[in-house]
Amino acid sequence: MAISMLSAFKIIPWSDVLTAAPYIVQGAEKLWSIIARKPAPQRGNERVEEEASQSVSLSALDTRVHSLELLTAELHKEVLLSSELIKSLAQQNIQLVQAVDVLRVRTRILFGFCGVLAVVTTACVFLVVFR
Repeated sequence: MAISMLSAFKIIPWSDVLTAAPYIVQGAEKLWSIIARKPAPQRGNERVEEEASQSVSLSALDTRVHSLELLTAELHKEVLLSSELIKSLAQQNIQLVQAVDVLRVRTRILFGFCGVLAVVTTACVFLVVFR
């Protein structure tokens, strides 16, 4: 059974979301600092041992290792960009949660004013009709 958006928003424990938001940002910042500290993999001067059972030449292996190292460096750059994006999204999430909390409070105030307005309107109607 589908639930309406209003009831879905009522189900969300906003106080828990607000209390968890700073921890999400701290986790994202911690992830960013860990990933940013790791240096990009560099091409090592490792020695390639030839095995007698392999028919692959040393130059082909060197070419393959070089291309894999370039791919690894490229993937490291992508990880850095992804972690930066995660950090940015976590900060935006905090701003969004705070905005939703403000809207929730404003909505409650608006409902209160509407209730008071309904009571005043009803009283005015009774005064005009029964006068």
